[in-house]
Amino acid sequence: MTAVELKNLDKVFWPKEGFTKGDVVRYYERMSSLILPYLRGRPMVLVRHPNGIKGASFFQKNVASIHLPSFVKTVRIRAKSTGRDVHYIVCSNKATLLYLANLGCIELHVWGSRTAKLRCPTYMVIDLDPGGNAFADVAAVARETRKVIAAAGGTSLVKTSGKRGVHVYVPLRPIYDFDEVRSVARLVAELVHRRMPKLTSVSPRLSARRHKVYLDCARNGFGQTTVAPYSLRAFAKATISTPLDWRELTAGCSPARYHVRSMARRVRMKGDLWEAAMRKPNSLRKLEAALRAMALQSKKAAVSNRVRR
Repeated sequence: MTAVELKNLDKVFWPKEGFTKGDVVRYYERMSSLILPYLRGRPMVLVRHPNGIKGASFFQKNVASIHLPSFVKTVRIRAKSTGRDVHYIVCSNKATLLYLANLGCIELHVWGSRTAKLRCPTYMVIDLDPGGNAFADVAAVARETRKVIAAAGGTSLVKTSGKRGVHVYVPLRPIYDFDEVRSVARLVAELVHRRMPKLTSVSPRLSARRHKVYLDCARNGFGQTTVAPYSLRAFAKATISTPLDWRELTAGCSPARYHVRSMARRVRMKGDLWEAAMRKPNSLRKLEAALRAMALQSKKAAVSNRVRR
């Protein structure tokens, strides 16, 4: 592997727990073979915490002004809003992963598509934002989301966000554009909301979703990012966005269980729970047709119930 210059490894990044920048580097070095498949070919938005989780942080899309080592690859993408080129880092090797850790990138945020087909994501994602709700509520909404997708003939995966939320993924072949994928994600969200109207919201307005779990579909957009599986989070206990078996997502589940000190043992015991499933993509067209039929049936049932009353 190309040598990576690492500096200030003793700098404390988590003051309460005492975890250092060196702990971040060591985690990504140990887990590189597991993490890299979820990063390869994907543009990244850097979230840098040069002084740890209590210090100032900043997002960085464009790295054109940084003198990068030769092993760090980038992709140039024209920004629709400005018409200017943005140079994104693409992390496809271990050296780049450690280079990012050295920059203070505790978290790894990636596009849903790869450079080979930038406008076609390889998955659909629904981000369950807890608002003020307990994690048990988020887990319940995630399980209902799985049921809706399964009823439409689809398969889904689940991971903790690494903070208080949950991400539900649906693997796809990269042949559908982001607008198509987001439209289907909204169908799923609306069906879940109809089943759980008191607990969930599909409104992006904060005032409309207080004390409700928000079914966020906005991550299914060109240039939008989601934190990668196995990424550390700049959060208490150095938690990790962790792929789960659906059976683990119970009312008693807690994202705090999955952190920098527990992940190596978990992976030794369970391996990568997503590896096989990500190689079995869903048909978005079949999923969409089934979801639309379910939505129509749901509307008819609602009208029938109103008439009876």
